[in-house]
Amino acid sequence: MSGTRTQNAKRNIYASLINKMITMVLPFLTRSAIIYFVGVLYLGLNGLFTSILSVLSLAELGVGMAMVFSMYEPIAKGDTETVCALLNLYKKIYRVIGTVILVFGLAFAPFITKVINGDIPTDTNIYILYLISLLNTVISYFLFAYKNSLLVATQRMDVTTNITTVMVIFANLLQIALLAIFKNYYFYCIVTPFVTIAENIIRAYFADKMYPQYKCEGEVSDELKAEIKKRVFGLFIYRLSRVMRYSLDSLVLSTFLGLTALAKYNNYFLIMNSIVGVMDIMTNNITASVGNSIALESQEKNYNDFRKIQLIYMWAAGFCTAALFCLYQPFMRIWVGQELMFDGLTMSVFCIYFFINRCGDMCYTYRQSAGLWWEDRYRPIVEAVVNLTLNIILVQIIGVVGVMLSTIIGLIFINSIWGSKILFKHYFTHFKQSGYLLELLLFTVVTAAACAACGAICSVFPIADRSIMAIILLGVKGAISVIVSNAIFWLVYRKLPQYGDMVALAKKMIHI
Repeated sequence: MSGTRTQNAKRNIYASLINKMITMVLPFLTRSAIIYFVGVLYLGLNGLFTSILSVLSLAELGVGMAMVFSMYEPIAKGDTETVCALLNLYKKIYRVIGTVILVFGLAFAPFITKVINGDIPTDTNIYILYLISLLNTVISYFLFAYKNSLLVATQRMDVTTNITTVMVIFANLLQIALLAIFKNYYFYCIVTPFVTIAENIIRAYFADKMYPQYKCEGEVSDELKAEIKKRVFGLFIYRLSRVMRYSLDSLVLSTFLGLTALAKYNNYFLIMNSIVGVMDIMTNNITASVGNSIALESQEKNYNDFRKIQLIYMWAAGFCTAALFCLYQPFMRIWVGQELMFDGLTMSVFCIYFFINRCGDMCYTYRQSAGLWWEDRYRPIVEAVVNLTLNIILVQIIGVVGVMLSTIIGLIFINSIWGSKILFKHYFTHFKQSGYLLELLLFTVVTAAACAACGAICSVFPIADRSIMAIILLGVKGAISVIVSNAIFWLVYRKLPQYGDMVALAKKMIHI
């Protein structure tokens, strides 16, 4: 990567790290406040609404990602006229999308109770809560969400991330305070749409201030529109897969097992997703840089970058998996207590789920940056069908574990193997997919060994209560997972040919 791309990626990553540290801590406090002040069923409702609205947001079709990709080249070449025309098109499309989501969201409202099995909070109107969540989803499409694409395409994600950080702090602290004072879930929910409005206005202000030359004017050529339509279709199919993978998992759990089971699942998923968010800092903030590099550099240069970035990423994924394996259960015991915990087997499957999902992330980042959405159009459909089918079958046989196993199967055979085939067939044509898959297998085996070693040592320090000593022992387990796992990774990975380049890149990212 060039110096500018590296500096942009580094600046974006640092901003995202600060954001993620905050957004990891505050949701735990907020969820704890919900459990304490209004009850665990509301956690289930919160997760259910999020999942339903994620399905409805398929109407977005991946337009945002397609538009950002379309901006990479004209921004790199200083083609202001094309960027302005793209913004104008983006604005019009987003208003149509917002209307579609609103209409379908309202149409679904009467059926909201049909996807809840068992108890429902009796002191709250869930239809009103759902409509508040729907309003929050729709607002951005009618405001200035399209302007955020400028900050992403110009590799200035740090600006939008810093805005999000401030708003997250404000929103979560206000929600906790309102829950403590009024003990009413309505007050918690109503904060969110107002914060969304403020965040969109502030982002638009900074986008206009930093890039005054880009205005919503002009028309996109028919040729470029055709290219965008093709990318949007491919992205829609991918988004369908993502919704099937995550959001419909929650819908299946709610329908078959109820809100309490969903709340427990979401507590574990929140921890896992917080770590995913940290990992996503790297992929999200190098996507624009990778896209720029693909547009300007050779295939060989980008493949070398891909291998060393992949090593950094999978090293980090392995360390996080080992830490989850050692800390998941003791943390849950301290945080929510034994009654809201799963057993050790279910926890282990969460760890496998986390790592296998990460195996395809860097490959996806390069497919996205290379614009291979159309070439990728069939794979997500198959993954979505397989995932949903197995979800419905396995949840009735082995419960929560069945939902995760159905996703893991799809991730291995359809996401990682088939997904990487697309990348190597259509972009890294000079290189073999088999070498990439063998490295993924190596990363998996080494990570499993690290988890086993860390788990064996940590078992010497059992945590059975929620005392101060338990918190100290949690820290001891964390230190063990850091030291032991990274020692194992270093012993193995230093023998890989890209290790030296990886170290050089890591140093460059830290010090420049």
